[in-house]
Amino acid sequence: MPSDSSQHSPRDTRTLVTVNALPLAIGVLLSCSTPLGEISVYGRLTLGIAWALTQLVVLVAGTCWYEYRAASSFEPASATTAASRSAGGAW
Repeated sequence: MPSDSSQHSPRDTRTLVTVNALPLAIGVLLSCSTPLGEISVYGRLTLGIAWALTQLVVLVAGTCWYEYRAASSFEPASATTAASRSAGGAW
C-alpha cells in the first residue's frame, strides 16, 4: 500500500506521460520507415539508434523528476482516502 508521502498530483502524472509519449510517438513513426532509421548521424551511429538513446535519456530523466516531485510533495492525503483506508481499503 502506498504511503501518504507518495501522493502524486495529476498534473505531474500528465506531464510525465506527455514528455515520454512524444518521443515514443516519433520513434514509432520513425520505425515505420526503414530508410529513415538507417540514416547515418555520426560514423556508424544511425538515426534510429540515436533516437532510441534519446528516448532512454528522456525516460530516465522524466522518472527522476517525477520521483523527486513525489518525494518533495507535502500535500496531505484527502479525507476520502484516509476514510477508505480505515474502512478496509474499499475502492
